Amino acid sequence: MQHKVGNEIKVLAPTLGKLFRDNLGVMNDILKERACDKVTHFDCLMRFELAATDTTDLLLQFLSEVLSLGYQQKALFCNAYFPELTEKKVDVRLFGIWTGPLNENIKISCDNAYVRKNGDDIWESHILFDT
Repeated sequence: MQHKVGNEIKVLAPTLGKLFRDNLGVMNDILKERACDKVTHFDCLMRFELAATDTTDLLLQFLSEVLSLGYQQKALFCNAYFPELTEKKVDVRLFGIWTGPLNENIKISCDNAYVRKNGDDIWESHILFDT
């Protein structure tokens, strides 16, 4: 579940993997609205690993790395597979489509960002995308 106020995004998800994928989807919609909705094949595959001190930092690093790859490759990474995902480490395979130049030049703000489990044992994140 996603709540959007401007480019301030709050995502709720039952698993950490879904939380990461849903944040990726939100970022993609900011970059090129609905471009991933009807994808039937992928043009490119990228892989990377990251480690962080906590889950918030991990999500911010993950999104920043995907954003950087997207701008370099002129691609949106519509799907992610996580061979390993913990609260402090991610190993991901990204499946993308070449889109040409992306619509928005965005930055991921660390201000007030968080990832945590709420009282109902649901993962939640709050991220601000600056455009």
